Amino acid sequence: MGISLRNAMKLGKFHECKLVAGQEGLSRIIENVTIMEVPEVVQWLNGKELILTSLFAIKDDVNAQNTLVQNLHSAGATALAIKPSQFIEKIPKEIIDSGNKLGFPIIEIPNHIKYLDILSPVMHHIFNDKVVLQEDLEQANKILHEVSINAQSIQEFLNNVSYLTKNTITIESDVSYVSVPQSPQKISALTKEQINELSIIGRPLHLKRKFGDKVLSTIAAPIMNDGEYLGNISCWEINNDNLSIDLAILEKASSLLALEFLKLQVKYEVEQRYKRDFIRELLFSENIKKNKIIEWGDQYRITRETKYICLSLYFSGSDSTDEKLIQAFDYKINAAVQKIRPSSLIGYLKGNVVIIFPVEEGDTREVYEEIYAALSEYANLPSPVYLGIGRVGKGPEGIQESFVQSEKAINLNQALRNAEGIFHYEDLGAYRLLDQLRGSNELENFYSETLGKLIEQDNKNELIKTIKTYFHHNEVLKSTAESLFIHINTLKYRMKKIEDITGCDLKTSEGKLNFILGLKIHELLHKEKKQS
Repeated sequence: MGISLRNAMKLGKFHECKLVAGQEGLSRIIENVTIMEVPEVVQWLNGKELILTSLFAIKDDVNAQNTLVQNLHSAGATALAIKPSQFIEKIPKEIIDSGNKLGFPIIEIPNHIKYLDILSPVMHHIFNDKVVLQEDLEQANKILHEVSINAQSIQEFLNNVSYLTKNTITIESDVSYVSVPQSPQKISALTKEQINELSIIGRPLHLKRKFGDKVLSTIAAPIMNDGEYLGNISCWEINNDNLSIDLAILEKASSLLALEFLKLQVKYEVEQRYKRDFIRELLFSENIKKNKIIEWGDQYRITRETKYICLSLYFSGSDSTDEKLIQAFDYKINAAVQKIRPSSLIGYLKGNVVIIFPVEEGDTREVYEEIYAALSEYANLPSPVYLGIGRVGKGPEGIQESFVQSEKAINLNQALRNAEGIFHYEDLGAYRLLDQLRGSNELENFYSETLGKLIEQDNKNELIKTIKTYFHHNEVLKSTAESLFIHINTLKYRMKKIEDITGCDLKTSEGKLNFILGLKIHELLHKEKKQS
């Protein structure tokens, strides 16, 4: 039941790791692999664990480093593998000395090796050798065949699995179309690394996770569909120790849940098609029929009196015609946004993702920052990610206006070659007006009459830089000269030259206005031409 450290160090990239202390302990048995982020994990060890760590939590605590090996040895751990290159230059001498004194193996992990490169092959070997015994699987299949989800809710299924294991069971969903029962205590979400491990192995794993204010041993089984991780079912070691039969039960339960998730996915995709039709009607119909708003609006909570805001999301790949790619993003985006705003209406249109939701009292820009962060991190969208925000509007007509504004916020900022981020239409100022004239002769003529003359004669861009800096410093000559690293008399000479070339008097309001508009037109047209 398990594998010796000596044999484990022959598996995968573990053979590239170096034993630096405690050679006498190579025959110790590994039954589990645990990643140690904080030293408090020691008190929850069951024994025979290979501990992986970077020592980050105690990198500056010499006393904790000195007692770590003794504490792990006393807790029955098998060995300590340290990746020093991340946060410390080398493994502390005190740890090596303690390892040699106690015969407790200390292993150095090279910088290029990930924890997963060690964890996956070792745990895979242990599972093949120990956990999934044929008799366990047969017994689990027989029991769970009688408690399938077909004739009951997910909650009832969860209750039955909990009864079989005599422990608390939780289900976590990473997709918006599956609602799962709430955990009796707040539980720590799986890290990206843990999800990656479950996805690669495709079978249950023993993990340490937080349940309420305690760290408990759990078995987490991935719910997978076509190689994609959708969630997990976990058995928490609260009432009894987890047994091999529990792991087999969870493996069978996760496969049944995967089928249920698939059914709900099909239903969700049908609903999404109807939703997209409604969003298209809502956004593009010039004369929105009253009966359609009454008929569909009740379902999607759209009324003529409510205030809404529309967000447009653009990211690399959002204009793809690959239906499978779009669906994968659709699930992630829905899950990320609806955790923050459950009432959101979300759909793919015109190569962008449209997000519509009612405005709540007290809403601030932090809401959009929270949504952007969730989309960038949780949904893991490919860069660049642009989020355009329209103005608040009332009813369907207001939604249409807000949608147009949100798209303009993205398009104008892309034309100005701004970095990815959040863009509010109302922050565009004069660019909103200039955009209406883009491509017109009048805009080109106005530009030629003001800044165009200066551009023609300013080969080194010296004068353009000067006038931009001048307005940036609110027309204060001293700070402008300091910013340009020139003498104030040189600045005055340049300003006079700018006035002579353009014929604009910077001492008058009219002259300043013409110059400022000319600069903004320059930003819009010049950067757009460079982009194309």
